Amino acid sequence: MKTHDAKSLGDIIKEFSKKDSVSDKLRSYEVVGEWEKIVGEPIARNTEISRVENGILYVRSASSAWRNELVFMKPAILKKIADEYPDSGVHDIFFI
Repeated sequence: MKTHDAKSLGDIIKEFSKKDSVSDKLRSYEVVGEWEKIVGEPIARNTEISRVENGILYVRSASSAWRNELVFMKPAILKKIADEYPDSGVHDIFFI
């Protein structure tokens, strides 16, 4: 009889996530999960992350007024992402 090495689901996920493209995507989506913590509740309530693609966070805003305000806040938001999630790969934000 052949014995099988049993792996936990956590070990399998860690192994799978070590692949560069998967790992990069997981790190960038950490920003999505932490969006409210990054920008605060009022902004999070008026925005929705549409997608993350090639290091760009696409954020839909509730109105054009919110969009304009967010454009001015973009450098501060990007700095916070870089400081708190340096491995996220997020380097730009596009407000929709």
